[in-house]
Amino acid sequence: MDLLIIVLGGLLVILASVLQAYCEFGRQSRPEFRPRIFSTFFRYIMEAGWIVLMLGGCVMVFFFGWLSGLGWIPGVIAVVGFWLVLPFLITPIMRHRILPPWDEVKAELEPKGYNERDYWRGDWWMKDVKTRRRKR
Repeated sequence: MDLLIIVLGGLLVILASVLQAYCEFGRQSRPEFRPRIFSTFFRYIMEAGWIVLMLGGCVMVFFFGWLSGLGWIPGVIAVVGFWLVLPFLITPIMRHRILPPWDEVKAELEPKGYNERDYWRGDWWMKDVKTRRRKR
């Protein structure tokens, strides 16, 4: 039973990582590429949701890992996986799924040197640096 709860906690950590990557994309993207859900109040629920899922999953993995005799090792694996491994796996997949098709952005990106294979890897979809910082 403890092992099942450890696996469930690990799945919560993976789900939190997916939700965190989606929220990160929504925070950084220009308005024309931002998912519509980030224009609503539900955005704040999603931001809080990934934090709650991550904390809940890590607590489950730590606590039941300790009870099952595995110690703190599964918890450390979950935390390291969330912060170091999963972003490298999930963020490119998220960008590839959310960004518009190549045909829609071809005219804008071809002069910048992008092509159909690598346009989703760049940062062309992000807010300009000037708009990210508030003028004082």
